[in-house]
Amino acid sequence: MQDKIILGLLLDGDKSSYDLKKSMEASTGFFYNSSQGSIQPALKKLVQNGHVHLTEVRQGGRNKKVYSITEEGGKEFLSWAGEPIALDKPRDPALVKMFFFNYVEDSRKLELIEAYLKEIETVRSTLNMFQQMNREQLGKNQELLNNPKVKSRLDTLEFGSDYYEFLKAWYERYAQKIKEELGS
Repeated sequence: MQDKIILGLLLDGDKSSYDLKKSMEASTGFFYNSSQGSIQPALKKLVQNGHVHLTEVRQGGRNKKVYSITEEGGKEFLSWAGEPIALDKPRDPALVKMFFFNYVEDSRKLELIEAYLKEIETVRSTLNMFQQMNREQLGKNQELLNNPKVKSRLDTLEFGSDYYEFLKAWYERYAQKIKEELGS
């Protein structure tokens, strides 16, 4: 999946690995983990496969590696993007941990869930901030609202916001259930 994200971001324009990392953090990073350690091997493979071209440019007295998508890489990406969407099983470490909560004291369960709720709220707040910033920017430019690329990216942002709203509500109910079991 990492290679597809890179190809998609390179369709927007040439980027260094640092630029790719920053782009991912502000976009796909909300729903797909990417680290510099996974970006580099993916880029190397994409270059070897002929899907990405590497150019070294001199910038500020230093060489900078800049990646661009090739025609073959564009075809590969568009072919993948047009394939049916496969339903994956969720890979949620919190659910795995909950599966074995019968081995954890109720008071500790509550601590863990309340800490998790704080993490959820942090991400939810960040997503809401991005949504608000986008609304303000797009309100100034109606043409952007009609741009298919902008629409699809806003849709994923909305999904993320709804997803974290769901998590927050579900874990709040779960925490309440534990409190009731504790008699609090």
